[in-house]
Amino acid sequence: MKIRVAVDPQTTEPEIVIHVADAARGAKLAEVIGGLTVDNDRITLSQRGHQYQVVIADILFLEAADHQVTVHTAREMFTTRQPLYELADQLPGNFQRISKSAILNRDQVRSLTKSVTGNLVRFQESSKQVYVSRRYYKELKTLLERKG
Repeated sequence: MKIRVAVDPQTTEPEIVIHVADAARGAKLAEVIGGLTVDNDRITLSQRGHQYQVVIADILFLEAADHQVTVHTAREMFTTRQPLYELADQLPGNFQRISKSAILNRDQVRSLTKSVTGNLVRFQESSKQVYVSRRYYKELKTLLERKG
């Protein structure tokens, strides 16, 4: 396999061109390369045969249900069949599990409310909200208070 890197200061985003004789091999290479990130500021999500690059800082929370994971940003939702634990491995330390089926971005939290009906998190610049299980509430509260 030949690999050639061309540096172009005018380029705003990396572009990869793959020349192969076999379409199946090309598709497999594209899938592997699509899952890589150079500077870890984006995550690649597969949704209905399409690959999406989502800026990690824009993610509010991820929740799993019915063998799917929904990734929520302030304006969009992406549904993928990638397991939550695989996505969690790609996320930085500011993401925290808040229940068996959900992970949130602490940098996007606007408020954490404890009530009889549940522990509710609201997010900045969004009307979306998610519940925190009792098991994870205390740790989340402590980390949010440290953040100030």
